[in-house]
Amino acid sequence: MHKDLLAQSPLLALPLAAMFLFFAVWVAVTIRAMTRSREDMDAAARLPLGDDRHEHR
Repeated sequence: MHKDLLAQSPLLALPLAAMFLFFAVWVAVTIRAMTRSREDMDAAARLPLGDDRHEHR
């Protein structure tokens, strides 16, 4: 009885939707990280170490 109730539940789609959303965001972040230029990555890496008195590029 419970098995049939759970099999027909519309809530079963929510974990699948969450997994697909996570995967899509992960792919987008990975692609963005891989396609950024070396200069952009170096500038982002220096941000925490930068001096606030100097003008940022």
